[in-house]
Amino acid sequence: MRQSSQKRWAKATMRKSWLRDYIIKRLLYSILIAWGILTVTFILVRVGPSSPADKYLANLAAKGQDPSQVIAAIEARYGLDKPILQQYGEYMLNLLRGNWGWSFSTSMPVMELIKRHWVYSFQLILLSSIFAAVLGILIGIYSAVKQYTKADYAFTFLSFIGISIPNFWLGVMLILVFSVKLGLFKTYYDTTLPLFSPANLKALVLPVITLGTGMLAAYVRYTRSAMLDNLRKPFVITARAKGLPEPLVIGKHVFRNALLPLVTIIMFDLGSIVFGGAYLTEIVFGIPGLGQVSFNAIFANDYPVVVAITLIGTLVVLLVNLITDITYTYLDPRIRYD
Repeated sequence: MRQSSQKRWAKATMRKSWLRDYIIKRLLYSILIAWGILTVTFILVRVGPSSPADKYLANLAAKGQDPSQVIAAIEARYGLDKPILQQYGEYMLNLLRGNWGWSFSTSMPVMELIKRHWVYSFQLILLSSIFAAVLGILIGIYSAVKQYTKADYAFTFLSFIGISIPNFWLGVMLILVFSVKLGLFKTYYDTTLPLFSPANLKALVLPVITLGTGMLAAYVRYTRSAMLDNLRKPFVITARAKGLPEPLVIGKHVFRNALLPLVTIIMFDLGSIVFGGAYLTEIVFGIPGLGQVSFNAIFANDYPVVVAITLIGTLVVLLVNLITDITYTYLDPRIRYD
């Protein structure tokens, strides 16, 4: 008995040891990847032909001032006239000190700008992910259990449509039908609404459907496939032969084994929509999140904002991937990362 306990304790200790080493290794890799993406983004936005001072050209021309002199003064004020390597070095040093730079287009610190707008992106991504995951998994389970029925065919057909529809087109159609024609929702997102209020939840209904539809359709297909794969395995037949209730067989035995690949898909989507779908959805509905801010910063040549939001998106993706790998080890203790 004592030897058995010692063996379990030794295995648990070894498991914690290699998992700790793996997390440290992944964090080091993540730092290198984030630095690489940060460097490439900084160089790309700074070697372009345009300058953040270009937005003043129209006003300068109207006032009869010499644009070249004023632009040179503006670039000197923000250090844009220095060699690009020197600019990069100064930016990295400031970043390590917690100074993310100054936004040229909004005339405020980049960190302050991010603090004001991150919550709008967070609420959209969180609600869309919950909407897609809960409905997608439930429909996928039902479709697998009712295989080859009319409901199964209907859900399969609708999932193909959902995956095929671009989310920006879906958003425009939802606004046209439910906002313009029926008048059930506003055509824009009202930033004056309290975040934790029924009115704000109502304002997010169309954006959440727009962003979550593609993910929901994908979750239906993946859940159905994973459930069908496990429903045919011998342990399910054994569980039914023992007389276990069907909900218990489906929920505890089948779905639990089908959960592992679903975690991969859900976590991957959570990271990918930070860069993709959420940006477009914010632009269509006028939600002042980080996607909208980044979009405006690109056209304003506001490179500190572009670089900062790209870095945030990169860190989110890397963190999500790390959490996914750690979750794997708890869902299936047989998995090891050597």
